[in-house]
Order: sequence, then structure tokens, then C-alpha cells
Amino acid sequence: MLNKIDKIMLGVFLALMVLSLGIHWQGKFASGPEMPGTGAVEKTEALPVVTIPDFSSMVDVKVKKSAFFGFLLPIVQEENDTILQNRQRIMALSSQSELMENDRLWLADMGRKYRIGDVSAFDELFFAELLASVDMIPASLALAQSANETAWGTSRFARQGNNFFGQWCFKPGCGIVPGARPAGETYEVQKFKDVAASVRAYMHNLNTNHQYRALRQLREQRRVSQEPVTGADLAYGLRAYSIRGEEYIEELLSMINSNQLLRYDLNNQG
Repeated sequence: MLNKIDKIMLGVFLALMVLSLGIHWQGKFASGPEMPGTGAVEKTEALPVVTIPDFSSMVDVKVKKSAFFGFLLPIVQEENDTILQNRQRIMALSSQSELMENDRLWLADMGRKYRIGDVSAFDELFFAELLASVDMIPASLALAQSANETAWGTSRFARQGNNFFGQWCFKPGCGIVPGARPAGETYEVQKFKDVAASVRAYMHNLNTNHQYRALRQLREQRRVSQEPVTGADLAYGLRAYSIRGEEYIEELLSMINSNQLLRYDLNNQG
């Protein structure tokens, strides 16, 4: 499996090839997660500095779209790989009759991270609630939302703040003040140290925020019925993501279908 640096650099290389040769990249990143070890899967190593391509300079629509997907897809899949490794460890621990102390500590940390109410008892309910939250976000959904939120990577929030999903923050100085922010409002568009941090925050938001419980329920239903988890299915759980509601969902579905993004979901189910 490609490691994180290889994936990101490969995505940038493909984007640059598209820009220079004017071709429409049809490649796929199909690597799945490795089995987790005994330690927690964390992002501890320093990430390479990745320059966001100048998408606004790309006049050809096919070139821009291909470059955008080539840049963002490896980052999305890397975060999904980490989530799926943690999910596999949780599933393995749920079948054990006795848990080691380090496993108990890890499970409690995961429970708090994913906002599970009771982390004192590692019973069937605990594991069910945790597994409903610790799961992948389909690449097609992440790519469509990011393209929608950033106008294909050209927004100033993406360029200046590495924010590819329109996340807000509420502490003064935490982000970029929108020019059209209504008087009296205090929110800012959050700044991130890199694009990977934006992807990570986006996925964690969908996996923990009560506003997206419907999305998690749709995903869990697909898991129970052993059907593929796709962005086209989970998009219906995003009514709260935008004030446009149903119109926003229809836009995402249209982008997923017109750009044939479902192929990325079916290659990386975990």
C-alpha cells in the first residue's frame, strides 16, 4: 500500500501532468487499509508541505476537474485508511471476552473522541455506538462537497486557509472573516495548517456532530445489510450542512453522477 507521502506526491504529480498535457486522468487509488497493530493509529509524523495547485488558472474545465480530484483524492483516502484501521481494531476488541488495560484506555480515548456518552463500560451498546461513528466517509461525497464549497479549489478560504469544506470557527482570529458576514455575527471561516487537517476535521464533524446523525444511520444500515457505502446514499443525511437543504443535496448528487465519482467508493470499502 502506498504510504501517505507517496499518495500525496502522486496526486500532485498527476495534477501537474494534467495541467501540462491537457489530458483527463482516469486513474484510481484502490488501496485498502492495513490491519491495525496494538497501538492507536495516529497522525504523529510531520506531513510534507504540499502546495495547492493554482486551479483558477486552469481554463479547461476537464483539466481543472481532473487536477482537483488528483490533488484531493489521496488526502481523502489517507484519512479514510486511518479511520478504517481504528474501526478494525474496535471490531477485533469487541469480540474479546477480556480486555487488556492498554486496550481499555485506548477504547475510552476513542469513546471520548467520538462523543460516546458512557465510556466506563465496554459492553455491546458501547461498541455499537462507537462503530456507528468510527467509519469512513465515501470519497465521492468528500470530493463533491469540497468542489462545491470551494468552487473547485478557487475560493480564497481554500487558497489562504487550506479550508476545503467551508468549516466555521467562533474564536476571534481562528480563521478568515467572510466579506459578506452579517453585522453582529462572530463566526469566521476556519484556517488549517494544511489541507489534510481540513479533511480530518470535516470527517470528524460528520462522524460526531448530532446534526449528521441521519448520515451515520444511513451508513450503519448499509453496513448491516452488507451493501456498499456510497456518497450517493449518505448525501441524504446532509440536510443540515447547508441552508439550501434539499437543493444542496441535489447539487451533490448531480456532481457525483456527472463526474463518475462513485468509482472511488466502490474501490475502498474497508
